[in-house]
Amino acid sequence: MNKWKAAFLLLSTLVIVVIVSTVYLITRPIAETPTPSASQLPDGSHLEVHTTPKDFENMANRLIESSMKTSKIPVKMSVGEDVTLQSTLTVFEMELPITLTFEPTIEDGNLLLKQKTVEVGMLDIPPNTALKLLKDSVDLPNWMVIQPKEEQIYLNLTKMNVPLGENLKGHVQAKEFNLKENRIILDVVIPTK
Repeated sequence: MNKWKAAFLLLSTLVIVVIVSTVYLITRPIAETPTPSASQLPDGSHLEVHTTPKDFENMANRLIESSMKTSKIPVKMSVGEDVTLQSTLTVFEMELPITLTFEPTIEDGNLLLKQKTVEVGMLDIPPNTALKLLKDSVDLPNWMVIQPKEEQIYLNLTKMNVPLGENLKGHVQAKEFNLKENRIILDVVIPTK
C-alpha cells in the first residue's frame, strides 16, 4: 500500500476517534451531585450587613479570584436582575465564551442558583451539558457546587471563610437576596475564638 494512502487512513481514523470521543464526553449521562449540608455557624458576634447587588458582585468576584489562584480559566459573576456567571472554555484550541444566567433563592443561609439561560459561543447545547462542561473544565472553589443534572449551582456560603482582617476569618449566611429591590442582607459571624 502506498505510504500516502496509509497516512490518509491513519489521519482519518484519528479524526473520527477525536470526534466520537468529544461527542461521548459531551453527551454521556450526568451523575447527580448531592447538595451539601449547610454548616452550623460557629458561636460569635453577628453583624447584619445590608448591601447592594453591585457590592455583593464585587465581594463574590474577589472571593472567587482568591480561591481560584491555580485555575487558568477565570470565572466572573455579575449581579443585576439575575446572577450571571461568565467564563471561557477551550475546545480544540478555540476559546468559547460561556454565559450562564441564574435565578437566586436562599436555602438554609446559602444561595441556590437555578439556571435560566445558557450561551456557549454560537453552539446550541442543553443547559445541563453547559454546566457539565463548566464543572469539568473549571476548578471552582469548594464552596461553589455545580449540579448539572439539577441545572443549578449551590453557593455554600456557610462553608466559605471570609477574610475580615490580618488573622481573622468570618463566616457568612444569606438572610435576604432580593435583586428586584436592590436589597441583599447577609449575616456575618465573627467567631469568638
